[in-house]
Amino acid sequence: MSSEAPILVQAPPDLSLKPQQTNGESIPKAPKVHENDWYQSVFSSDGYSIQEQPLHACRPMRMLIVGAGAAGLQIAYKALRQLSRVTFTIYEKNADVGGTWLENRYPGCTCDIPSHSYQFSFWRNPDWQSYYAGAEEIRQYLKTFAVQNGLEEFIQFRHTVQETRWDQDKGVWRLKGRRPDGTEFCDEGEILASCHGVLNSWKYPDIPGIDAYKGHVVHSAAWNDNVALTGKRVAVVGGGSSAVQIIPSIQPHVGKLHAFLRSPVWITAGFGAKHAAPGGVNFDYTKEQKEQFARDEGTLDQYCRDVEGELNKRFTLMHLDSVDQTKSREYVAQSMFQKLAGDPRLTSHLIPKYALGCRRMTPGSDYLQSLRKSNVEVVFQSVTEVTETGLVDASGNHTEVDVIVFATGFDTSFTPSYTVLGQNGVDLREQWKISPKAYLSIMADGFPNMFHFPGPNGPASHGSVLPILEWHTRYMFKVISHMQQTSIKALAPSTRAVSDYYIHTHELLKRTAWSS
Repeated sequence: MSSEAPILVQAPPDLSLKPQQTNGESIPKAPKVHENDWYQSVFSSDGYSIQEQPLHACRPMRMLIVGAGAAGLQIAYKALRQLSRVTFTIYEKNADVGGTWLENRYPGCTCDIPSHSYQFSFWRNPDWQSYYAGAEEIRQYLKTFAVQNGLEEFIQFRHTVQETRWDQDKGVWRLKGRRPDGTEFCDEGEILASCHGVLNSWKYPDIPGIDAYKGHVVHSAAWNDNVALTGKRVAVVGGGSSAVQIIPSIQPHVGKLHAFLRSPVWITAGFGAKHAAPGGVNFDYTKEQKEQFARDEGTLDQYCRDVEGELNKRFTLMHLDSVDQTKSREYVAQSMFQKLAGDPRLTSHLIPKYALGCRRMTPGSDYLQSLRKSNVEVVFQSVTEVTETGLVDASGNHTEVDVIVFATGFDTSFTPSYTVLGQNGVDLREQWKISPKAYLSIMADGFPNMFHFPGPNGPASHGSVLPILEWHTRYMFKVISHMQQTSIKALAPSTRAVSDYYIHTHELLKRTAWSS
């Protein structure tokens, strides 16, 4: 046995797992002269340097959301659960959530998509009152969704966005607008989600004399409940979906109703009519039905899928030369003829000559019948002038009225009401002035990191728009996550990609009713 003393070995130093030099300082961007002559070379011609972070590290980003309607709310809900290191704020010009369902409150305002399809797939409501929900019930659904999920704390209400401008150097969108007190606010973020909505930007038609009218003027998108209609002489200008709901709602109460219907529209049974009441009309769910939906998630899920499936079947009839288009057009034309009691004047003007679905088909319970009532006059002329006491049509006839209701629709150009300036200061309004184009309906060339909810040519014309918004959100989140992990500063579709998609879209549309 050896009598030598044991050799004591000191433990190795702990490793920090942090990049550093032997003196403990961080690695400088310009290191000292390397001891190996070959590595004294400069390998990059564009200043590339190593980023001192692990591969696929998720960098922080900020998202600016404009609009607290259905699109903005579901983005916020999902961002809190699916995105990492992304902060966001929603800027909303109104005093509450709800978007179009907050603003549109005219008599008879009802969604033409079944309630169980016009809802978020991840937030189903077993307690819908009717098959086709009214505006107030949908607004309350969105309000409840926002409150129960704590989304309102991320919303700046009564903050009107006026301009968003892309900063190429920083790779951010610079946003500015006005607070309720008129002062300016500013924000910036890498991502811009434009959720201003399609049925949002309205204005009175460009008809001379509106300001000179002495009676009451209202627009369907800015309804004034204080304007009395009972017993009054009322003119309704416009023949789209709003007018189709307003006219039968106010007809029994007004003294005289003058309906100015310049263009015909297809008046159909409600969408998803197979599950509606006989004739495709609305109905209220029973207490027992709602209790079963609440108790049995499987029953509710299957019912929602059945309704959604019925809506999607309409896609085949949107093809111009299809059997479904031919048979459905004949059926709807005959139905309209019967509801108008074969009146030669009404049927010749109101039954369209174009393909079924070219303009959005408009469910209208009792609409056509109301046009035949004794207190209704239908005028098939454009309004050319408004006087102090009424309206003048294209034939020169003057109609005196107490109230004018303009149901003349919205700006559907897809451009937001605020200014959007992209790369090189290009204005989105100018780029989309003649023919709006976007890749997959969600991104435009020259406007990096900006997402539209929805953009042009989105697939929402034969079903509910809410599932489309969810798919757009999935796409946006994939892009955001990819940018976070790959150090991408700005991402936008190429002009070629947008052009290719545009060509594909319109080659496809040639065969559909939307091109009629």
